[in-house]
Amino acid sequence: MTNRFSRWFGKKQDDTPARDVAALAAPLAVPAVHVVKTGGPSRSHFGGSPGLPPEIAWPEHDGARLAFLARLSLPDIHRAHPIEWLPRDGALLFFYDIANQPWGFDPKDRGGWAVLHVPDLADAASPPRISLGLPQRNVVFRRIEVLPSFDREAVEQLTLSSKESDRYADLSDAVFGDEPRHQIAGFPSTIQDDGMELESQLASNGVYCGDEQFNSDSRVPSLTPGAVNWRLLLQFDSEDDLDVMWGDAGLIYYWVEADAARAGRFENAWLILQCH
Repeated sequence: MTNRFSRWFGKKQDDTPARDVAALAAPLAVPAVHVVKTGGPSRSHFGGSPGLPPEIAWPEHDGARLAFLARLSLPDIHRAHPIEWLPRDGALLFFYDIANQPWGFDPKDRGGWAVLHVPDLADAASPPRISLGLPQRNVVFRRIEVLPSFDREAVEQLTLSSKESDRYADLSDAVFGDEPRHQIAGFPSTIQDDGMELESQLASNGVYCGDEQFNSDSRVPSLTPGAVNWRLLLQFDSEDDLDVMWGDAGLIYYWVEADAARAGRFENAWLILQCH
């Protein structure tokens, strides 16, 4: 697989004056929500206790409990930036098999993660609370504008030089400041190939995507158009403070079909891991 630097690695340096990359990139940016830790009270948090309603069982995989990663308040997300395909009420709980860290390219990985839609907390909670895995870190949300990766057609059409590519990469990273790249909606911060919408569509429908042979699968032509329906639900970065490392300093990405999310259904959410 290639990484995001493959678009300009090896290009000869030249003395051609760089264009205004910020101006070129501005029309490509889309809104997203940055998930940022806070020391204050919040209904949203990483780690701690999920606060499962008594009628909902803790998600398990192969007889073992999945690790709880995050509880995110949907009304608070919408206050930062309204996301058309997300429910307005409740909260989303995110779980993952941290021990085995499934990558998501194999349909057999299903069950290695879970997303649950539950009632929201009545009041904001102050850390710390009971930790059942990751240490609890309360979070808040802020609207940001994120840029597409070099693999997206709109960026390829800019025909960026090496200098311009460096500037574009800096602009892409700058929106997160010094904070981890925890994000809801928008374009993903890719490490490998930027085709996760298609990978989610194919793998969730039983097509193995671990090598290029998936192109010969007879189901691919009929399934491919459905890739446009997938949205980035949560991008979760590796972070020392949370004691999580996805592969080699990678990220995990939860994806969901927009129509299902609008209806409050997250049982088919798909997860992909990318790392260096």
